[in-house]
Amino acid sequence: MALPTQLTAVPGTDKLYLWDPKGTGLWGYANCLWVISGPDAAVIDTPYDGPMTEAMIAAARPRLGSRTVGTVVNTHANGDHTFGNYLFPDAEIIATRAGHDHLHHEPTPQEMHALVHQSSADVPLGRYLRDHFGVFDFSSARLTAPTLTFSGQHMFRVGDTEVELHEVGPAHHVGDLVARIGDVVCTGDVFFHGDHPTHWAGPLQNVINACELVLSLNPRVVIPGHGRPTDQAGLEEHLVYLRTVQREVRLRYEAGLTADKAMDDLFRRDFYPHLGLPERLMIVIAVEYSHLSGGSAAPTVLELAGQAALWSYR
Repeated sequence: MALPTQLTAVPGTDKLYLWDPKGTGLWGYANCLWVISGPDAAVIDTPYDGPMTEAMIAAARPRLGSRTVGTVVNTHANGDHTFGNYLFPDAEIIATRAGHDHLHHEPTPQEMHALVHQSSADVPLGRYLRDHFGVFDFSSARLTAPTLTFSGQHMFRVGDTEVELHEVGPAHHVGDLVARIGDVVCTGDVFFHGDHPTHWAGPLQNVINACELVLSLNPRVVIPGHGRPTDQAGLEEHLVYLRTVQREVRLRYEAGLTADKAMDDLFRRDFYPHLGLPERLMIVIAVEYSHLSGGSAAPTVLELAGQAALWSYR
């Protein structure tokens, strides 16, 4: 996939710029928002590997000038939003305390490299990892942990621009946050635009609550973790989707269907056919089933990915 060679100014602003790998049906290509104000610069989320992060920095140079990035914000701990942190050695890295505490549960870049290249291609998960993640150079990245953590809310300044961080996890992930800069809100992965989402933590009600909080901030522009920027109407449409999934999954759980049977039943009904990566809904259903059953046996990330891969190839 061709990566952006320049930052795109967020409409209606002169200090916010987006690095937005476009496309749906893809894993790992996250939006990264740059705040460039006065003598300072910050970036919200970093790409999945070294070459991608270097490409982003090169795209930012005409806007960045002689500035260095003083602050990096990670909306959550997934690698496609954090693995590029190491290329900002002078920056303070901000995340929620819960996200930081969960880091040891996340695959490191080296573990991702091994999973992609050493898992057997004869099993669905190994094949799926190669098909969807083989393009990334995980061996180039280094895990770089946050240097400042918070719970609740946190505010910092980039030049004369104020950035508000609001903790909204556990939702997509254990330690989600959203960032508000004026009338622009960067949601991280509590909002995917154009594909079925993955949500590793849940329950879905928490994801819904996070999206409702974003709406309460009255944004003019909403920047999802993945997919094209939109407005409040775009996020409200996604909320309809989330509430529909929540209702339909509960109905099938209460009817005694297993998670995989619930998935099959939904897609026999042509469930949101315009969204990409339908197998990711298998992850959402499995996580929601875990919460509905009391959460006593929450599946691991690899178990969830394996279920999605099996459904995809089946």
